[in-house]
Amino acid sequence: MEKNKANILSRVSPEMKKVMDFEERQRKDRIRSGEENLTDREAYEASRSFFNEGGPVMERVEEILVDYEGRRISCTLYDPVNRPHNKAILFIHGGGFVVGSPKTHDGIQRRLAQLTEAVVISIDYSLAPEVKFPVQIYECAAVLQHLKDHGARYGIDSGNISLAGDSAGAYLSLATAVYLRDRGETDAIRSLLLFYGSYGLQDSRSMRLYGNEYDGLTLSALHSYSTLFCDEKDREHPLRNLFLSDLTYGLPPAFILSCTLDPLADDSSLLYEILKEHDLQAEYVEYDGVLHGFLHYSRMMKDSEKAIRDAATFYKKVSSE
Repeated sequence: MEKNKANILSRVSPEMKKVMDFEERQRKDRIRSGEENLTDREAYEASRSFFNEGGPVMERVEEILVDYEGRRISCTLYDPVNRPHNKAILFIHGGGFVVGSPKTHDGIQRRLAQLTEAVVISIDYSLAPEVKFPVQIYECAAVLQHLKDHGARYGIDSGNISLAGDSAGAYLSLATAVYLRDRGETDAIRSLLLFYGSYGLQDSRSMRLYGNEYDGLTLSALHSYSTLFCDEKDREHPLRNLFLSDLTYGLPPAFILSCTLDPLADDSSLLYEILKEHDLQAEYVEYDGVLHGFLHYSRMMKDSEKAIRDAATFYKKVSSE
């Protein structure tokens, strides 16, 4: 345990504590069953399987393929039942850039599609360290362009597409919006739904206080993820450290979700303060008593679905303006 950390166990909600206990039992069960030799990616997939069972039924779930640089990017399309309009959300999953997939975020994506009443398209972008910054941003931009060019094929409005993501995916959502704004191509992005993202801070109050063995986001772990994703020469690139980009203009309305016990909380609050200071439309919601990644746990936590509902309320408002 790093020194000077807050006492997390005394501050988590009863529901969050039940999830923590459940995940610890799962971890021990995997060890007893001989699964302790799973790779990090396999272990992450296994840890999310229970929480992705069930979930809202979709009208259709299908794979779509997007051509990019001589290869194909796989995406998963979630079309909710009785969809009343043709709006779409490009969802970018979290996982520290090194783990995760549309499959690991299936439950979140189904709930987001149901509550927003929009088609959700989840991108299976290239993971680090095999592929590093900024390729993932270019892949997200390419999928967005594909949706703009072929919206009718998927039953969506090419001029009403939002970006959403959790953790590393929230960063990629904002980075993609900044990248396209600088190219003069943000006309189709209606809003940003940013769930507890990491936007550029290398050290902060929240990083010093929080992050522990329960969420795996110690300061050293955060730096390790960043190193795997980005070469040293690009560490201060404005698209890597988004606080070195100009965030004062040209960005769509943003919903920014944070949690008080998250080492990345200061990234979210700083982003909100910048946008608010420069009269850009933004809403900031902070959940107490929960850990980073809590959106996964809707099967056991009411706050998880409530947080997605908060984002959906914001989305419905701004996507109709």
